[in-house]
Amino acid sequence: MTEESRLAFLANKSANIIKSLSDLYKISIQEATDIYYQSDTSELIADGISDLQCRSDKYLATLIWDEHQESAK
Repeated sequence: MTEESRLAFLANKSANIIKSLSDLYKISIQEATDIYYQSDTSELIADGISDLQCRSDKYLATLIWDEHQESAK
């Protein structure tokens, strides 16, 4: 995979996860975007750690939401 195609894949994956966050938790795209990019999980996905990018968008959205809820406590 070229660097360009990897970046395109990650951009698409991020957009799909953000959309899933918005749909699942009835929040705005802007709020979902903020939650996504403030999460540790988004960094792990970008770095290719634990093959998280291979998981479904909805699964990753729930992980990120749980992480967000924990940090809000």
